[in-house]
Amino acid sequence: MSTLQRNDLCHCGSGKKYKNCCMNKDKAQEVLAQQKYDVRREIRPNTTPYMFWKTWSAACRKQAVSLVRDLLVSGSEICERFNNSDQEFVTLSRELGLPYEPAWTLDKIKLSETSCMFLCHLDNEDKNADNVVSLVTLKRTELGLRVDNIQKVIKPASPDFILSFDLFGIKSAEHDYLVKCRTGWERPDLTDESSRFVAED
Repeated sequence: MSTLQRNDLCHCGSGKKYKNCCMNKDKAQEVLAQQKYDVRREIRPNTTPYMFWKTWSAACRKQAVSLVRDLLVSGSEICERFNNSDQEFVTLSRELGLPYEPAWTLDKIKLSETSCMFLCHLDNEDKNADNVVSLVTLKRTELGLRVDNIQKVIKPASPDFILSFDLFGIKSAEHDYLVKCRTGWERPDLTDESSRFVAED
């Protein structure tokens, strides 16, 4: 365990302050060294997407870095961002809220035969704060669901903000419907005689 203080010069010789250099990596490695998980006990091939999310978010909250790593697809898009395991720890810490940020809240799930997507946002009690939204893409593997990629967008607080997959370029009928409603469109009253479909003879 490092005895350096946040504002001390980093032990790696970079000349930077410890907090701006290796502190996050060292903390993540300390957490990892204390953890032993078998992902096969947590996630099975028949585990539902929602239960995967429960395991994933619990691992994030508990700072279970080793379990989070095992919940990734080996050789996936997110793993390719890292040059080495040390950098992986730091990047996971910044992107997933491990271990320094609050947990993410799941808002929407989109399913297909080969993948699953979680749309979630970072909790914030300040209504004027930016909207931080994440899209977690999972792949179906022989071992069960595994995280393939994580994307994040930050949008300024606005009454026009819509939390939807469209934020990541994925078309959503729900988003189009909400946009129409905000521009004054009203759904016809289906009980109104004038809006009923009349079959031709």
